[in-house]
Amino acid sequence: MKAAVYYSNSDIRTEDVEDLPVGPGEIKVKIMACGVCGSDVMEWYRIKRAGRPGGIGAFGHECTGTVAEVGSRVNPRWKVGDRVVVTHHVPCNTCNACIRGHTTACEILQKTKFKNAFGAFAEYVVLPEINVDRGILPLPDSVSFDSGTFVEPLGCVVRGQQWAPASDGRSVLIIGAGITGLLHMQVARLNGAGFIAVSDMNPDRLQLAQKFGADETILATEDVPWKFKELNDGVGADTVIMTAPAPVCVKQSLEAVGPGGTILFFAPTNPEIQSEMNLWNLWQKEVTITHSYAADFHNLSTALKWIHYNRINVTDMVTHVLPLKDTVEGFLLTAHPRNGSLKVIIHPQE
Repeated sequence: MKAAVYYSNSDIRTEDVEDLPVGPGEIKVKIMACGVCGSDVMEWYRIKRAGRPGGIGAFGHECTGTVAEVGSRVNPRWKVGDRVVVTHHVPCNTCNACIRGHTTACEILQKTKFKNAFGAFAEYVVLPEINVDRGILPLPDSVSFDSGTFVEPLGCVVRGQQWAPASDGRSVLIIGAGITGLLHMQVARLNGAGFIAVSDMNPDRLQLAQKFGADETILATEDVPWKFKELNDGVGADTVIMTAPAPVCVKQSLEAVGPGGTILFFAPTNPEIQSEMNLWNLWQKEVTITHSYAADFHNLSTALKWIHYNRINVTDMVTHVLPLKDTVEGFLLTAHPRNGSLKVIIHPQE
């Protein structure tokens, strides 16, 4: 079969790779669409396994498709031809983290992936038995394969706002107007937020934020914390959600949060980067700092329902749809947005 093989963000080659066998309890999925995630283009992370099929972990994971082959011992509910959404990460459901509700901190979840580390920038993936058990959802006929690729990123956003609530009319500052920032903005509205502002370096992205429902936008070259407070009757944000992984955004988050507020560091900076914080200010203001990684089955189920019933607008986020051979262009459009690029989706069968 053909798959995109990663060498760098500017060097992704379509190569013939091993056609994976389907073992007992496993399912092979014909990939119809796979979104390019911001984590896919973190070159400092992915370059470690350059030139190996699947890159590192799962190279391409926001995916939809149809069941192509069903192994023995698989629940008979799954049949060849079924439209599905699949996830590469699944928890054990029995460890201490899972029992306490932190399923995405589960070591098993962070190790699971598609079989043989092949990601979904490929014609097919094979789901290991544990993924078949708790990592596959039926995709309604009314939801396109492209829209279904948003289940995973939206699920991550749903989970993030469990730890950093936007309900009860809370004021919200979202730093970064990329895909996750715009999804966070829509979810915050759906969850019952009050005033919502979005900041970004790119004026075009701020226009998109307004289109998707931001009350105000702030150009990131301004003093973002001061500007937010000016727009919010002099008060800091009840909830700050950082989706842009830059040190300056960490600083802005710490300065923009109001008394009793919560900061969600949703996007990670490079692990070599150290960020300073004034614990005195955080202590005096009783600020909560939290993080969120990935999504579990419950979050994904919620995301799919919200897409199915048009609670979240994902259709208008898709700006580029490309065939497998142009995966490299999809990566460059994601890593360095241009020509209005926002969400890029790869069609491996084309």
